[in-house]
Amino acid sequence: MLCALILLLAVRGAVADINKVISVNVLDMDIAEVMALLATKEQVNILVNNGVEGDISLNLYDVTVKDAIEAAARAGGYAAERIGNTFYIVKPDDVGSRYKSSLTTVRTFSIRYSDPEKVKTIIEEYLSDYGVVSVLEDRSILIVEDTPEHIRRVGAILKSIDSTPRQILIEAKILEITLSDSNAYGINWTKVFSEGSTVVGVQGLTAPASGLFINRLTDNFEATLEALYSKSDVRTLSSPNLVTRENTEASVIIGDRQGYRVTTTINQVTTESIEFLESGVILRVLPTVDEFGNIIMEIHPEVSTGFISTDGVPSQQTTEVTTEIMTKDGQPIFIGGLIKNNVNDGKSGVPVLSKIPLVGALFSSRTRASINTETVVLISPYVVGGEAHQMMLEKAVRVEHQQKLLSAELERIGSDMDKKAASDPVAVERQTYDNDLDDPAQDENLWGDESYF
Repeated sequence: MLCALILLLAVRGAVADINKVISVNVLDMDIAEVMALLATKEQVNILVNNGVEGDISLNLYDVTVKDAIEAAARAGGYAAERIGNTFYIVKPDDVGSRYKSSLTTVRTFSIRYSDPEKVKTIIEEYLSDYGVVSVLEDRSILIVEDTPEHIRRVGAILKSIDSTPRQILIEAKILEITLSDSNAYGINWTKVFSEGSTVVGVQGLTAPASGLFINRLTDNFEATLEALYSKSDVRTLSSPNLVTRENTEASVIIGDRQGYRVTTTINQVTTESIEFLESGVILRVLPTVDEFGNIIMEIHPEVSTGFISTDGVPSQQTTEVTTEIMTKDGQPIFIGGLIKNNVNDGKSGVPVLSKIPLVGALFSSRTRASINTETVVLISPYVVGGEAHQMMLEKAVRVEHQQKLLSAELERIGSDMDKKAASDPVAVERQTYDNDLDDPAQDENLWGDESYF
């Protein structure tokens, strides 16, 4: 029993301490010889595979035995795979091929908001020589096998690129202004809106044309709308509210989709498909939020009319612009200067006589009117849950509360007037008489008659 105990203690004492701190300095020595030197000096089990060769140089200070073996393997372009108490020096492609690898580990990551294939392409750039990544598309899961250090690195990257996206609320108004003769070239918006502020008024009608105008407005958005409505004949074409994720395009189409046939011939094989011509009031917005909370928007408003000819050829008349602008959260954007000319032909004449051949032209006339219109786009973006969005919601609650108070007050006043009228028969009779007769003179004569008092 005593001999067996002494033998067991001797075996345990012979186990190498791979966490022992050492220093190694070699110059142009074959990697197999370096491993043999470390194995002999530190009593470590090291096996070098066939084909592992080449000279290396090491200058390592105050490193553990384990780190020294791994560093020596990497210096030669190989990997040190540890299984139990033995290190195997192998080529990177052979890691885990014949043994259960202790160098790599496997972890799965759920992709919630991004495209798994795109994420896989990004992650592959940050794996080690031993790393492998695969994707389970139907469940949006990445399976990554790599060293623990690189697995942690992949986790940090995914945490950043697959974070919860912000949502953007977009309030938009697309208005059409009918221009009069005095401003047929468009409204000079540079005189209406000064830089960084909103100037309310009717001055600033142009000659000559002012062209495309884009500007940021102040919070006094309602005053801007009132100024537009006071300038000329304004018609609201569309007033959509959209919610979209950042970096995702939001679009609204109020109009028509007209289909037409498209014939394609490739290698004497003809195929026919149906495509659609979109026309009407169209707004496309692609928002992005930067680290400071500013909103960058790619905006494409369009007001168009589409036609399909009898032979199936599509054509379109359109007023549109594509622009990109940066604004603060909740700050409105103004786009103006999109002028379009419409020509309306009309005919009027004396009934029956204007239909008589030859002489009918003497009793009819043709009119041709040219009307210029300007399309104006007003867009207010809000980061959902942001400060500006909260202020907008609070303002809406206050307005709703004020409307309820006003309605209640009007009902109270109406009820008081009904009670007062019911208690005064003469007032009731006067009201009835006024409702039946429209001649003020009769009213005066009637109420001048003393028989009614």
